[in-house]
Amino acid sequence: MATFQFPFPDKALTGHFGKVRRINGKKTNPHRGTDWGVKLGTPIPAVSSGTVALVQYSKILGWVLVHTVYGSDKKVRYVGYSHMDSKPTLKVGAKLEMGQTIGKIGNSGFSTGPHLHGTLSTTAKGVFYGTVLDLHKYLKGQIKSDREDVLKAKKIEDAKKITKKVKPPVIETKIVEKIVYACPHCKKELK
Repeated sequence: MATFQFPFPDKALTGHFGKVRRINGKKTNPHRGTDWGVKLGTPIPAVSSGTVALVQYSKILGWVLVHTVYGSDKKVRYVGYSHMDSKPTLKVGAKLEMGQTIGKIGNSGFSTGPHLHGTLSTTAKGVFYGTVLDLHKYLKGQIKSDREDVLKAKKIEDAKKITKKVKPPVIETKIVEKIVYACPHCKKELK
């Protein structure tokens, strides 16, 4: 079962996927990620378990780590964490657990302040170009799916407990031989 979490609470959201912003007075292209404004140096938790697919520096995104995730649809996707404070110590191929620290909040690359720029793509390099998806929306859907899976599993477990407690009644049957009388008054048996 896939398990997901948000890296930080929604109250820390500072940039939304698809929004056109103004930076230095100029309109930007639609935002390709979700931003969480968090204190410089705050540990960044992995949103799910997976495998590190890429560690790279970009003039725009700064230090970036990308890892695989598998959603409830069993498809592989790639989550990118950008603007980290320094080169991540995790190497490509390293296995991650949900919640494991993958780096620290930074301000590397082209950035207006310390934050996590999170992206979601169908390819590892998708954080830099190509198709990106709404990471916040995806995580929200996966977390909802996780909760539904937990509820289903609990219902099944509860049903098993009830089944174990309730034993089916034991019904005893007796075969009674019926005697047919020739005469109901004298009780003489018919042969």
